[in-house]
Amino acid sequence: MPSDISLPPTAELFNRRALAERHPQLLNPNRIAWALRNKATNGLEASGAVFRAASGEDLIREPAFLAWFLGLSGRAKPRAPRRRRRQEAA
Repeated sequence: MPSDISLPPTAELFNRRALAERHPQLLNPNRIAWALRNKATNGLEASGAVFRAASGEDLIREPAFLAWFLGLSGRAKPRAPRRRRRQEAA
């Protein structure tokens, strides 16, 4: 493991199910799963909120994830392009 990576305290690390249980009013497991699945494109990977455990499970740093989720730090939410309706010939 490189020595330049500083790990957060273990009290701040949760798996996605535990994080959804801690904040049921904000998060559900599906939203967290989407964020983890698309972390390379939505800005979550660059925010430093996700760590890979030795078991291969993604652990989420709660303060950094909530700041990203609420749009307070670097959330690059990809948007689908708007589809223009085809004008039908009358």
